[in-house]
Amino acid sequence: MLIQDDPPRFPASNHDPNGADVNELMVQNLPFCVISSNQLGSRNLAQFSEIIIASTQNQAFYDNLFPGGSIDPSISDWVQHGGVLSANLADCAAGGSWSSTSCSSDSSSSYTFLGGVTHVVFFSNDNNITTQSHPIITGQFGGTDGGQVADDSCLQDLDCWQYASHGYFTNLPAETTMILTDSNGPVFIEYHYGDGLVIATTTSIEWRYDYFQQNYQNLKLLANEIGYQVFKAQCQENDGDGEFEGNHGHGHFHHDLDDCEDGNPRKVSSKDRGDGKDFESTSIQSAQLDKITRTVTIIGLGTSGGLPVSFTYIAIEPGLTTPGWVSFAFSDGFTNAGPITTGSVVLHGW
Repeated sequence: MLIQDDPPRFPASNHDPNGADVNELMVQNLPFCVISSNQLGSRNLAQFSEIIIASTQNQAFYDNLFPGGSIDPSISDWVQHGGVLSANLADCAAGGSWSSTSCSSDSSSSYTFLGGVTHVVFFSNDNNITTQSHPIITGQFGGTDGGQVADDSCLQDLDCWQYASHGYFTNLPAETTMILTDSNGPVFIEYHYGDGLVIATTTSIEWRYDYFQQNYQNLKLLANEIGYQVFKAQCQENDGDGEFEGNHGHGHFHHDLDDCEDGNPRKVSSKDRGDGKDFESTSIQSAQLDKITRTVTIIGLGTSGGLPVSFTYIAIEPGLTTPGWVSFAFSDGFTNAGPITTGSVVLHGW
């Protein structure tokens, strides 16, 4: 979902008239909808895994997005429950600012973003790469418009653009990754918030995409950001290992389904199912994740005690006050289910 009242800055004649974000979402063939800031309260955000906030909007947009000076609680709750947010927060270019004093260079007047993050308005033409290996810089998920971002010269990826960034972030959460900086502080950051992820920037990321001189249009940074957001929303932790006290014996469990993250083959195994026999999957036929109940159900084929079997494996992630739970059912007739006693199951996050 994209939140914008108007296209960021001025749409280019060779791109979609609804703005850079819309154009790149279409290029990457991603399903999306667009809402205005005054529709935020009437939308059920739980249906979305990703949200983009457009930059350089009018003052009504920022007042709707930051009611009372803090980010809308519906967005905060959505991220806390696992959403991936890309917030393009460059302001002071279309009459609006996420500050109580318009375009103030004093961080005390800044509205408060997720995790207490604030900003200082400062126009810079010189941005620097801080984390060279970050996918928004390497472009590995950026698709046809993406690519390696370099810090070479004016109008070459990062610098100039009649301002490369409109401000810098302050009051960062612990363990924030700084991707780009100006001379004062970070202008492109990433951090965890609850079970979710925040990617935020004060760069002119959409302006350079729709730059009025078409020969100088730079698509990389926005394409890389959107591609990375999609990857993070789709590729989260999904593994478990440990022991459980089953109704048919004390058993061991192991599963690894986050191959998109670590490159390891998808598998389910057990050193001891609870009856003294081991088990190793040979193929995964289906894997279903329920994000609400934090439950994974895996169906496939494998071998147990040297003989072929089909299996159904169910694992529930531990809660704050509840233990995790594991269940095995095999075609040879053996079943075993019970609470996890050691180890854990992780079905969300990064």
